[in-house]
Amino acid sequence: MMQNKFKTGQSYTSTSIWSDWREKLKESELVGLLERLETMERELLVEWLQWYKPKGNYTDRKCMENGVKPLSKSKAIAYTYKEILRIHMKKQYNSFSNGSIQLMFNN
Repeated sequence: MMQNKFKTGQSYTSTSIWSDWREKLKESELVGLLERLETMERELLVEWLQWYKPKGNYTDRKCMENGVKPLSKSKAIAYTYKEILRIHMKKQYNSFSNGSIQLMFNN
């Protein structure tokens, strides 16, 4: 019997990527998004932004290291909302452009 080398001793593979709150926020519905973001702690919003755009200056530590003023909660909300909106727009564009390409080949 052949043993599966990838399953043994790797418990982290059984956890779903969707269990991560950052992924859930990234994929969240636009309806009511701004209100949901307003209820979140500033630190969580900043953490999400830093996770989503690692090269940016969002966390207090990265801001201090780079001589940038730390993000206020209102700016963190605005930036997070803008990024999630951009993700949704990109998805819509990709699904639209893929659909029109498929129509051209089907004719």
